[in-house]
Amino acid sequence: MSFRYTGPRLLLLRHGETEWNRQGRLQGRKNSPLTDLGRAQARQQGEILKQISSIECFDAVCSPLGRAQETARIALSAVGKLPRLEARVAEINAGDWEAKTFGEICGSAPSFHDKDLMRLFLTAPNGEGFDALRARCVAFLSDLEQPTIVVSHSVTLCMIRGLLRDLGRTEIEALDRPQGAVYEVAAGVETLWSAISARV
Repeated sequence: MSFRYTGPRLLLLRHGETEWNRQGRLQGRKNSPLTDLGRAQARQQGEILKQISSIECFDAVCSPLGRAQETARIALSAVGKLPRLEARVAEINAGDWEAKTFGEICGSAPSFHDKDLMRLFLTAPNGEGFDALRARCVAFLSDLEQPTIVVSHSVTLCMIRGLLRDLGRTEIEALDRPQGAVYEVAAGVETLWSAISARV
């Protein structure tokens, strides 16, 4: 089913690095705390937000998962925002593969690449899957009425970015997933803010 986004400007933040990110362990709906690097990445996101025009006009929402809330507290405090919790931007449920490492899921095959991570999440046994994730992201985006900062997760943000840009599944799976950065999306155009006062 086609979806055309005609809503307001968005700023998209992935949570900072967690202990399980560092271990190569799938989190999904489970949680692990931010590392020192993850907290530094959240502070960088806060500094980036301070450079964005009309930031005072933005609403802010956050996934209810702990790692996203911790990131939001750090990043959004830089611009005086308190986010509302929004279950529809929680990470995809990775079913039977949550808390397992990539090695445990795929074996020790040297052919595993970072791009395969999205496919693991989207095809996990007893997981949420592509279509259900897409449906809840469409519902979330359809309800937006004002510019919004969204603090969320790797796979969910790739789905949101894909919907905003009208991308297909293969293109969504290939999207990058940086931490410590901010994506700005307006009128279908995506801009990556990855350093203070600089767009790349």
